[in-house]
Amino acid sequence: MPLLSSLRPSLLFRPPLLRNTFLTLGAIATWAPMAVFFNDNVAQLMWVSGPSMYPFLNTDYNSTTRKDVVFVNMWAPWKGLQRGMIVTLWSPYHPENMIVKRIIALEGDEVVTRRPFPVERVVVPLGHVWVEGEHPEDRKTLDSNTYGPVARSLIVGQVKAVVSPWSKIGILRWEDYRGNPRVLKAKHTFEEYQPHV
Repeated sequence: MPLLSSLRPSLLFRPPLLRNTFLTLGAIATWAPMAVFFNDNVAQLMWVSGPSMYPFLNTDYNSTTRKDVVFVNMWAPWKGLQRGMIVTLWSPYHPENMIVKRIIALEGDEVVTRRPFPVERVVVPLGHVWVEGEHPEDRKTLDSNTYGPVARSLIVGQVKAVVSPWSKIGILRWEDYRGNPRVLKAKHTFEEYQPHV
């Protein structure tokens, strides 16, 4: 007992502090991989920047620095794709960047292209989609009219809702998309030919 009383009070409290530190680090080490997995494979929030999706997203892009924040479902994002869906994908021109676009055509659809695409019409090949930004000016969006049909494997998520700003919070109703007059729909898509198990 005299030995304990001779120790300074700060030394007496060190073991619980170390124990708590190790417990905290252990909890972080346990949960961090789960958080990374969730963010990479299940869902995440994404900030949408730039004018490409104007006026559907970032309606205030030219008057403020505020960006829309969207909820992205990343679980099997390439399954069940439909015309009109808003998706996130790796940019074919800048693979380090993730971009947000609308699917306007599926495989087998014929698209009347816009500038700067080198040919007037293109049929979307198997395993690809045609994506475009919403901006009415061609030069304000880099999309399939610049880099052609996009492989479905580049799609990393489906945008499901806007979570910020407050005035726009809500579920995205891509089902209301009326289609694009420049797209001649194919009679069947690749997914319709897949056997159901």
